Amino acid sequence: MKKLPMFLGEALDRLSDDDVIKSSMPGEMYPLYHWYKRDEWEKFLATTSNWDIETYMDCLP
Repeated sequence: MKKLPMFLGEALDRLSDDDVIKSSMPGEMYPLYHWYKRDEWEKFLATTSNWDIETYMDCLP
């Protein structure tokens, strides 16, 4: 049994390989969903959190 994905990016990768789920989304629903969620994931990865700032700000020159 496969483990559930821990991150949105991994879930999107698995979804892109699942023809059964993709075929259940009519018309342009899957490509649009995938585009928006991939964009969301990339924006999340590019965001600096308060934790990042508090942890690493003292390390910067």
